[in-house]
Amino acid sequence: MTFLKLACPKLQVVILDGCDHLERASFCPVGLESLNLGICPKLSVLRIEAPNMSILELKGCGVLSEASINCPCLISLDASFCRQLMDDSLSQTAEACPLIEHLILSSCLSIDVRGLSSLHCLQKLALLDLSYTFLMNLKPVFDSCLQLKVPDSGCKYLSDSSLEPLYREGALPMLVELDLSYSSIGQTAIEELLACCTNLVNVNLNGCTNLHELVCGSDYCRSGDMPVDAFPPDSAPDKTKEIRESSNCQLEVLNCTGCPNIKKVVIPSTANYLNLSKINLNLSANLKEVDLKCSNLYNLNLSNCNSLEILKLDCPRLANLQLLACTMLQEDELKSALSFCGALEILNVHSCPQINTLDFGRLQAVCPTLKRIQSSLIA
Repeated sequence: MTFLKLACPKLQVVILDGCDHLERASFCPVGLESLNLGICPKLSVLRIEAPNMSILELKGCGVLSEASINCPCLISLDASFCRQLMDDSLSQTAEACPLIEHLILSSCLSIDVRGLSSLHCLQKLALLDLSYTFLMNLKPVFDSCLQLKVPDSGCKYLSDSSLEPLYREGALPMLVELDLSYSSIGQTAIEELLACCTNLVNVNLNGCTNLHELVCGSDYCRSGDMPVDAFPPDSAPDKTKEIRESSNCQLEVLNCTGCPNIKKVVIPSTANYLNLSKINLNLSANLKEVDLKCSNLYNLNLSNCNSLEILKLDCPRLANLQLLACTMLQEDELKSALSFCGALEILNVHSCPQINTLDFGRLQAVCPTLKRIQSSLIA
């Protein structure tokens, strides 16, 4: 079967198992509340009129190029890997489905600025996934999606200027999560984002090759530090100042896994990262120095940081410290760090040849709360 046409206003359930040759489909009208067409990889033309539909899955419809979706109650649309989905289809969908809250456009390579500009119709949009696209200009998103909380903007080709509205103009004030993994975003932009976007709760910088050091707490949002012509008069500098002064940093989770060029991470107490509970720097092979003063840090992963030599910790609530394969870390350096971690329960020093774990008592003497030590050396 290559063509399917259903005009059944009371239709509640449709099973499309085995319809992997379906090329054209029309569901006008139907009473469906949800529909999964991801099992139809050859689908190229789609028409849906479903007044009760709230969830639509198009994930994997790689040749879908023409879609007319009229679902006024639609809340979630997953169009991942719809590589041929065009701006016109996105614009029509945004206008006809104004209640969409979750929109997944990952790997939608044909979507461009014109399609993103239509997102102003989606006043309730909270999650937008644009990962694995070629987008370089996110201005339509910043201008249109004021309620956005989670933009997955892991677009590999983003430049520093693409994100300037976030940290210089106060765009997306509701933003709580930001994923810049494997992007080409630069060192300064990352530091300014962390300093100025104080509402961020979860930040992913995995695989960012341009991140060389992370020194938090510097005042990057001072308007005096900005170029004279960076903003229109009486606009962005005042706005960023308000952001900076509004509250302490809300960051809870910082992921920097596999950042190949990062060498130094410093978070002083003056950075006011009072909510930071988890840091992951796993597989950052050139990381040499970590200096953290985080009052609520609970989980720290430095595994496979085989260049790590300097470890300074003042983290009274740290309970889990992962140091797997930190081959350069000396035992005295570790003991000094542990002396300021009075709640540590789990320590992983497996494959750390410089640390003698045959005598666990010496580590427990420094940190009496230790309950479990993972090591490759067993007495």
